[in-house]
Amino acid sequence: MKIVIKIVLCFLLMITSQTAFSQAAILAAIFGDKVASEKFNLSLELGVPFNNFSNIENLSSNSGINFGIAGNVKLSENWYISPTAYFLSKRTAKLESFTLNTNDSNLNALYQNVSADLLVKYIDVNAFVYYQFNNSGFRIGAAPQISFRQNASITYKGELGDFTQDVKPQINKTNYGALFNLGYYFKTGNKGKGLMLNLRYYQGFTDVFEDALFSGNNKSNYFSIHISLPFITEELAKKNLEETP
Repeated sequence: MKIVIKIVLCFLLMITSQTAFSQAAILAAIFGDKVASEKFNLSLELGVPFNNFSNIENLSSNSGINFGIAGNVKLSENWYISPTAYFLSKRTAKLESFTLNTNDSNLNALYQNVSADLLVKYIDVNAFVYYQFNNSGFRIGAAPQISFRQNASITYKGELGDFTQDVKPQINKTNYGALFNLGYYFKTGNKGKGLMLNLRYYQGFTDVFEDALFSGNNKSNYFSIHISLPFITEELAKKNLEETP
C-alpha cells in the first residue's frame, strides 16, 4: 500500500506546477500540525480529473490536474465541512479536427482541420459537506464550486510544427457547478496521519466558451481520482494507529 501511495504522489507532483505546489506546501508546513486538533486540520489536495465539455464535435476527454489545500472541520461524529481552494486546476481536452481562425489568412491555411489540444486553467473554490458512516471509513459529500479562469490556449498540430493560440478572451471568466464525492479514509496511511482516497464527479452549470470559439451551451464536466493528505499532530496519528484493527 505504501509503495502504491508513493508512486501516485510522485506522479502527481511531477505534473503539478512547481509554483502552486510550493505555495500550498509552505502554507501546510507553517500552519499544518500547529493548528491541528480533533475538530480541525489542513490537508493537501491532489487530483487527476478526466475532463469533457458538452456540445463540441470531434472532442474527446483528456486528463488534467487539480492541486490545492483544504480546511477540514468536524461538526459531529458523522458530519464534516471542508472549504477548499485549488490553486492549480487544469482542464484539458483533445479536438480531432479543428481549424485555426486568426487575422492571418496565410497562417490559417497551415492549420485547417488538424488535431488540437485545448487547455483551460482555473482557480477552483468549493465547500464540501461530508457525511461519514460509522466505523466504516466511507464518506459521501457534495459541494458547490466556483472556478475563476486564469489562462486558456489551443495548440494546433500541423505538418510544420505546433502553433499555440491564446484563447483566454474567449473563455468566460467564471464557471459555476457542483461536485459529488465518494471517499474512503485509510487511517493507517501516511504513517497514521491518514489518507483519503476519493472518486469525484463535477458538473458545470454555465457556458464555458464564447460563441466565437464554440457555439451553443458548452458545460464543463469531469470524473476525478483524488487524494487528500491531512496534516495532524503526532498524538492524533498515534491514536489513529491504535484504533485501527
